[in-house]
Amino acid sequence: MARVAFIAHCLLNQNAKVEGGALRPAVWEPVIDLLREHGYAIRQMPCPELAFAGARRFWGVREQFDTPLYRQHCRRLARLVAAVMARHVDAGDDVVLIGVDSSPTMGVDFTCSSPTWGGRPDVGEDDSTIVAAQGIFVRELDEELAERGLPPPRRTGIRHWFPDYDPEEERRRLVAILEGGTE
Repeated sequence: MARVAFIAHCLLNQNAKVEGGALRPAVWEPVIDLLREHGYAIRQMPCPELAFAGARRFWGVREQFDTPLYRQHCRRLARLVAAVMARHVDAGDDVVLIGVDSSPTMGVDFTCSSPTWGGRPDVGEDDSTIVAAQGIFVRELDEELAERGLPPPRRTGIRHWFPDYDPEEERRRLVAILEGGTE
């Protein structure tokens, strides 16, 4: 049995984030280091936002991305990820998913929301908040897995954009997922 982690694209490539969104020059080392310590192979999921709007896109919230066209785009990418994930599940591998909580697309338990958000973060007041909800891609992936008769894998979201981010809490949460538990 292999251990396989499907992780959000930006955790391996911080430069995939919106301009000014990278918190590291390359990878998010805390996650990658833990995956290596626990013997996980890494499968990088595509970044739906980068593929849809490019590298020079503005910051966005769930309400902006939650359109029929973007959901269709996410579903198309989710089919590819689900197909790879299915092979691992069929082989009896231990599969986990690591997203990015606060992302409108890759949020596992939390996403960003705003009823008035206009796009660029430097225009007007930022009234966005973190709310309990899945990102659009994660939801589409779950639906695709369900259609294939597969359960969603154990999962968590990295919370490095939360105002009260606690690296030790995140480490404990990640270790619990990687060692077979839940949050």
